[in-house]
Amino acid sequence: MRGHCYAVASGKGGVGKTTTVVNTACELTSRGMDVVVVDADLAMANLARMIELAHEPTLHEVLAGTASLPDAINTDGEVAIVPGSNSVKGLSDADPAELGGVLKRLRTAFDVVLVDTGAGIDHEAMVACGTADDVILVTTDDETAVTDTEKTQSMVEKVDGNVLGVVVTRSDEETGGSVVERLETDLLGVVPDDTEIVGDEPVVSKEPESAVATAYGEIAGTLAVRADAADGEQQAVSSD
Repeated sequence: MRGHCYAVASGKGGVGKTTTVVNTACELTSRGMDVVVVDADLAMANLARMIELAHEPTLHEVLAGTASLPDAINTDGEVAIVPGSNSVKGLSDADPAELGGVLKRLRTAFDVVLVDTGAGIDHEAMVACGTADDVILVTTDDETAVTDTEKTQSMVEKVDGNVLGVVVTRSDEETGGSVVERLETDLLGVVPDDTEIVGDEPVVSKEPESAVATAYGEIAGTLAVRADAADGEQQAVSSD
């Protein structure tokens, strides 16, 4: 079996990239898919803190060669997670060049691998984008965020990554459409702003009837169809 790997990238921080990863992962799991989330933001790993997860070892130890990948996978929750470390030593010891191999191994064990990359165009983000089957861009409709997303999109293309489309957060359909026109890619979804939804629990679990949860459900549906189609194509090729 070979699962589908999505790298989720953004031009700048604070646009809802990690929130998009977590909620999409939960939605894919609810559809019966075996999903693992990887916190590949080596410099600013915050996924574990966001969902209040304490787990050792982390991806950083795996990349440093001091821990095995199976031991770094937390399977206690709804979604399997490979968390990152917040320690300076963990960052200094981790070898970003090993990330591609880790993602390829996870792809043989899960239906979907969702990689939360670091914001911007640093080396480990581009390793993830170049290794993944598809790259999902996340941005708000803020001018600076869109401009930085354009730079990220350009770098993804330089490492032969495939940009599947963009998720526009804290926006509406009309403005999200203008962002898509500017980036010249597909619109995967528009996530509206809802200041009444707070807390660390995924919105799709906490407020499943909300417009935000509905948006993430639609995004997950698109990704599930793509992953299933890719798996079907691979099986057809293997049987030839």
